[in-house]
Amino acid sequence: MHSELPAADVIIVGGGVIGSSTAYWLNQRGLSTTVIERRSTLGSWTTPNALGTIRTQYGTPTLIDLAQESLEFYQNIGEHLGVDSAELGWANQGYLYLTDSEAHIERLRESIDTYAELGVTSSSLVTGGELHDRFPFVGQAVAGIFHADGSWVDPAAITSAWAGATTNTTFVTDTTATAVEQVGQGWRVDTDRGSVEGDAVVLCTGPAAPAMLASKGCTLPHKITPRYRAFIPDDDPHHAAAPLVINIANGAYWRPVPGGVWISHANVDDRHVEPADGVVVPPAFLDECINQIEPVSPQLAETARRTDSGEITYAGGFQVYPGDDAPFIGQVPGAPGLFTNCGHWAGVMLSPAAGRLAADLVTGAVAEAQNSCRLTRFDDGPVERSSTNKFGGWG
Repeated sequence: MHSELPAADVIIVGGGVIGSSTAYWLNQRGLSTTVIERRSTLGSWTTPNALGTIRTQYGTPTLIDLAQESLEFYQNIGEHLGVDSAELGWANQGYLYLTDSEAHIERLRESIDTYAELGVTSSSLVTGGELHDRFPFVGQAVAGIFHADGSWVDPAAITSAWAGATTNTTFVTDTTATAVEQVGQGWRVDTDRGSVEGDAVVLCTGPAAPAMLASKGCTLPHKITPRYRAFIPDDDPHHAAAPLVINIANGAYWRPVPGGVWISHANVDDRHVEPADGVVVPPAFLDECINQIEPVSPQLAETARRTDSGEITYAGGFQVYPGDDAPFIGQVPGAPGLFTNCGHWAGVMLSPAAGRLAADLVTGAVAEAQNSCRLTRFDDGPVERSSTNKFGGWG
C-alpha cells in the first residue's frame, strides 16, 4: 500500500491527552513522532469528557509517584510548555472529602496517617465549626479531609498545549489505524490512508487499547466503564470558590466550572462495556446525583432541582480501570519496540508523568524491570484494586 503518511522514529496511535503528552516527551528525548488520530481533532473522544482534576491522595506508591510528578509539572507548566496556566483553566482550590457520619471520623484520621506514610502531606482533617466556617455549603457534613494540593485543568486545553509544545511531530487526523505489524527491526502501522513505519510504536488509544493489545496476545485485567456528568448553571459565590467536593458515603461529587458546576457520582455504572464513540446518559442519572450529594451540598441540590432541563448539559465517556488501578505503561510482552500508554482512569491527571515514563521506556532510559507500570506485573497471580481513597464509595 502506498503511504501518504510521514515516517518517524516512533509512531503513536491515539491523539488524546496521553498520546499528545507521549509525543511531547519523545520529542524532548530527541525522537521524531507521527501521531495517528482517527477523529478530526486531537483529544476529542474520551479526553473532553474528563473532569480534569489533579490530586495526590492515592493508596499505592506507584500512583502517588505518578501523581506527585504530574502535580509538580502542572504547578510549573509555563516553564515546560510555554503557556500561561490561566489559559489552561488551572485552579488550585483543593479537594474536600466529606461525611455526614460521626462514625467515619476515625477512618478519616487513619486515612490522613496513611497518606502521610506514603509521602502525601497536604491533607488535613476539618471538623465541626471550622468545617462550616471554611465551607458554608457543606450542609449536614460533620467532618472532612481537605487536600490543599487538589487542583484541576481544562482537558481540551492541556491536550492542545501538549501538541503545541511538540517540535518534531506530525499529527495526522481523520485516519484510522487498522493493524500494527512488526517489520524487521521496526514496526508498521496500517491505516485507512496508507501505512507508516518507525522504529517503535506506542499505543495510546485509551479504551480501545485493551482490544489492540489482545490482538497481540496480551490480555490484561481491566474493566471499561461509562462515566457521565452534568453541567448545572449556578451563580452561588460559595460554590464558585469551592474545592472539588466528594460525599464519601456514596461517591457523589461536584466541582465549579465557569458559570456553574459539573456534578456526577462515581458508581454510575460498574458493568464492563465495550467502548463506543459516545455514551447515552441514563435518564435517572441527574436525580441520583442530586440525591446523593444533598447531605453535603444541600444548596447545590436545591439549585439543580429547580434548574430548567433545557439549561442542563450532559456529557459522557469511558474509563479504563486496570486490575490494580495503575495504568498500563510499558513494552508489550514478546513484541520488542511495541509499547503502550493506556489503562488511564485519570489520564488528564497523570498525563505529565505517564508521557515521560513512556518516553523513557522507549529510549531505554528506564528499564522495564524498574517500571512499576509494566504489563508483566500481573504474571505473579491475581491482583486487587488499590482502594485509592480508603472509602468504599469512592476510588
